[in-house]
This record gives sequence, structure tokens and C-alpha cells, in this order.
Amino acid sequence: MGSVVLLGFLKLVKVPDYYEFYGIGLLVLGLLCMIGGRIMAKGNLFRIGLSDTELVAAENGVRVGEEFYSHDRLTDLAFWVEGYDGQPTLRYGRFGVSRGRRSLSGAENKIHFRANGKKHLYQFYLPDQGSMSQLGQVFRIYYERQIPFRECNQGGPTFLFRQVRSKNELEEMKKREGFA
Repeated sequence: MGSVVLLGFLKLVKVPDYYEFYGIGLLVLGLLCMIGGRIMAKGNLFRIGLSDTELVAAENGVRVGEEFYSHDRLTDLAFWVEGYDGQPTLRYGRFGVSRGRRSLSGAENKIHFRANGKKHLYQFYLPDQGSMSQLGQVFRIYYERQIPFRECNQGGPTFLFRQVRSKNELEEMKKREGFA
């Protein structure tokens, strides 16, 4: 962008023509850097730093490392689930839904809750579709037992990983699945 402004300025000031080559050179260099950055960003150039702390959301509570929090001690339990590693993204357009060009890393998932007067926030990794299915089974158990929790993603509230647009739609989906 700077090279385009520079080219315009050089024309305005009426400098000798050979200075235009510097502006064009900057433009080409900028484009090459942009293309190179895009290519590198698509590759898996970094390893996701995973903690050794084990996080388990189970039917009887949540365990983080050696700490266990039963559901009667938890309040404001919420899951932010973006997806598993390698899951294709979806693009919403005028002609419906299509697959996006990139895939998810599986590391943008979070759980947060309150226990013993403290807020807890943990990020967790879903390595594959099987792990996401297991989490979905835990959610089903929570719904069956009417354990209060929320699930959502970047688009807002979800129900068993499906996007929900309103509270009424959420209640309707719960009824359809037999949870209400």
C-alpha cells in the first residue's frame, strides 16, 4: 500500500522517471511478502503448546489436574467449542453454506465456571472428531440430568454443536431431542 502512495507522490512531485522503479520494486516486494506469509500460515509451522494438566468433563463433575469439582459445587458452567483439529470451516454466503478454505486447529475450545467463589477458565484441545463426539455424549448426559450449563461457539449459543438463533429455538430443539 505504501508503494502505491509513493508512486502517486512521485508523479505529483514530478521526480525523474527512474525513481518509479523503486516504487514498483516496493510493490512487488510487498506482494511477495504477502504471498509468502499466506503460504507459511497455511502450513503447520508451530506446535500447539499443550499443558500437562488433564481436563476431564464427566457426568459427575469437572476434574482439572488433581482438583475435582462436582456439579453441585459448580455455577455458570459454560463450554465454548469451536471444533476439532482439522475440522473444515463453514462459510455462509448468498447461495447457502460452503466449506471454507482453512481448517480449525482444535485448540480454541474453552470451559469456564465458578467454584468456591473463584472463576476458572481453561482452554482445551480436541484432537479429532471422535473427541468431539465424546464431548457431545457428555453434553447429552448433562441435558438428560438437567445439569445447568451453556454451550456456544463464535457464532453464539449452540445445542449439541448446532447453531441456535434464539432461546425459543433452543427450547424447541431440547424438546425434539427429549430433554425438556
